[in-house]
Amino acid sequence: MDRELFDKLASKMGITSAKVRSQAEEYSRLSQISCAGLRNATAISRAVMCLELAAKVLGHPLDKEYAVTLSGVNKSVYQSNLRSMECMLGLESHLGLRDLAIQYGCLQAVGPAAKILQRYKSSLPKVQQEELDLTKPLFTTAALLTACKCMKIRVDRKLVASSGANKAMMDRLCAQLHKFAQEICSKQEPPWGALGPNGTLLNFIHIECPQPYCQQP
Repeated sequence: MDRELFDKLASKMGITSAKVRSQAEEYSRLSQISCAGLRNATAISRAVMCLELAAKVLGHPLDKEYAVTLSGVNKSVYQSNLRSMECMLGLESHLGLRDLAIQYGCLQAVGPAAKILQRYKSSLPKVQQEELDLTKPLFTTAALLTACKCMKIRVDRKLVASSGANKAMMDRLCAQLHKFAQEICSKQEPPWGALGPNGTLLNFIHIECPQPYCQQP
């Protein structure tokens, strides 16, 4: 794809990050192989979609409505092709902490789990902080498991399997997160104690959970 066209579109979309542009170019290269069957896709719409996906993955703000306009195709075609490209490139969104906790009945652990991830990230070298994606299932699942353990909350064993990671890898990460969990749980007031046999899920829907861990990336 024409590099000049790519840079021009990125500028119009307000994407100044070299990292986002580089990632988008890689998606563009891969899409030539994996996404040949996209309906009514033009060179411009492909470039815009690659830029949007890169911005989404790397957490760069983006005006999605303007992206559709810039693509030159109608909204339904653009969104359909965007979803197809996301799937073909293996970029499907993962469940955030809150959604994962709702699914496995441990919503009380969301706040502590998010704090565990924040503390873990802060403990890493700066280069690793920039490269590591802590919204991936391995990290969100490990943080939730570790929080549940220190809060003495029972969780379904299927939670571990949902991450797609093997047990040894999960155990190693949980061990690394354990020290942060102990510090956080020791300072945490126990609102989870209010969720007894008669408690309802709605009691905990608005538990504080910092971005980006609680929403889909």
